[in-house]
Amino acid sequence: MRQSTSMKTHRATSSMMDSKPGTPVPGHLPLGENRISSRRLTANSRWCLVLLGGALLFGTACATEPPVADPGPPNILLISLDALRADHLGCYGYDRSTSPFLDRLATRGTRFSHASVNTHGTPPSHTTMLSSLYQETHRVGYGGGTPEGRNDTIPAEVELVQEMLQAHDWHTLGVTGGGYMSGVFGFSRGFDSFSDEARSVAQGTDMLLEQIRSAMVDGRPIFAMYHTYEIHSSYEPPPQYRTVFGEYHSDIPPTSESLIPLQGIASKVLDSDDFDFLESQYDGEIRYTDDVLESFFAQLESIGFLENALIIITSDHGEEFGDHGGLLHRATLYEELLHIPLILIGPMVAKAVVDPQLVSLIDITPTILEAARLPTTDIMEGESLLNRSTPDSWRDQRTFAQYTLLYYSVRTPRWKLIHNTKANKLQLFNLRRDPTERRNVIELSPATGDQLYAELDAWRDSLPHLNITNDRSQELSTETIEELRALGYVTE
Repeated sequence: MRQSTSMKTHRATSSMMDSKPGTPVPGHLPLGENRISSRRLTANSRWCLVLLGGALLFGTACATEPPVADPGPPNILLISLDALRADHLGCYGYDRSTSPFLDRLATRGTRFSHASVNTHGTPPSHTTMLSSLYQETHRVGYGGGTPEGRNDTIPAEVELVQEMLQAHDWHTLGVTGGGYMSGVFGFSRGFDSFSDEARSVAQGTDMLLEQIRSAMVDGRPIFAMYHTYEIHSSYEPPPQYRTVFGEYHSDIPPTSESLIPLQGIASKVLDSDDFDFLESQYDGEIRYTDDVLESFFAQLESIGFLENALIIITSDHGEEFGDHGGLLHRATLYEELLHIPLILIGPMVAKAVVDPQLVSLIDITPTILEAARLPTTDIMEGESLLNRSTPDSWRDQRTFAQYTLLYYSVRTPRWKLIHNTKANKLQLFNLRRDPTERRNVIELSPATGDQLYAELDAWRDSLPHLNITNDRSQELSTETIEELRALGYVTE
């Protein structure tokens, strides 16, 4: 689903933030600066333009100039910052300087202002990201009870983008924070080199940098995926980041263990000081992550990885801070959970562009495959972000989301309908007038509600079906269970 920015405390307008004192600012980032960008051409024809551009522009001068060599498919780096909501970044309008590096980076490419997830929860959302399938099709996250009883393992029938790239002789590298992104749940599939032991954003980027250094030796293209839980609860940034955004105090520890019991009742038991404290620690985690990423990109530049590279930066879901009464990421489909950042930089990507189209994680895999000059499969539901249709087409777009079998939603640039299947309840929001989704207008606009409900039904009926085994429960190690406990997924 795609969203409009929610307006809470600190959600004022702010463009580019200056980096903190003492933080080096790179002079430039060579992310495809001189490459032709045309979002309406096929991948192959774009590269033909790169080769023919000299002849078209300079005529006979090219008779004495050697042709420009095809640089080949770009390296691809996919970064997933778990639990990062869009409206806590400066480039998405936040008034705190949480993301000076990411804000600058966004000006080197295209920032999608209405990007959203199609489901939330780490395993199903990342499966959608890596397969271009909706949860209704891949079924990751269906089930319940203990972690061992949930179907959080990626089915063998679901093909992942790294497997496709690996089959075409790409280097495939992966580093995750473990937990539900562990190899035991299927996220190591298709990677030549994989680690799920990164316990901090700094440790993870160091691990991935070493993998990339080793892979660059033979000149084959590289696909690297990096996932971190740094921003996810528990909100415990390094000490120097805990007071960056003010001296807030609360008796509530910012740990997952303390916050999970408050998920559905937060607004009843926490006051404004508590929420201010929790958000300040969450924002401290974002700023810490931003600083680490700046150092990471400087190192990638120094080893030449960025000379021909497509960078994709996004998240698997947002986070709640009392927006609709809860904390963390409950079973809801409101915008604080669905609206996520999405930034693309590199070849075939327009620079300094804010794209208002409704896009979502379902589009990530087709984007990667187009950059790699590989075809999508018939079962995929998304579309490449490198080959969008006419600029006005976004006005007719729909985006869809679900949370298991309990909630479904459809969104247009103006309207959003949420269907609670358990209570058989419909909510309709006019996002232009009510971006924070406070006023259900289903009774005031019944025709709009009926139309969107029919579209939601038609979407569900149109989804492909895979013959997936329902029982995919896992024997989890004590270490994995403790990782899940620290993230708030195990409470007993």
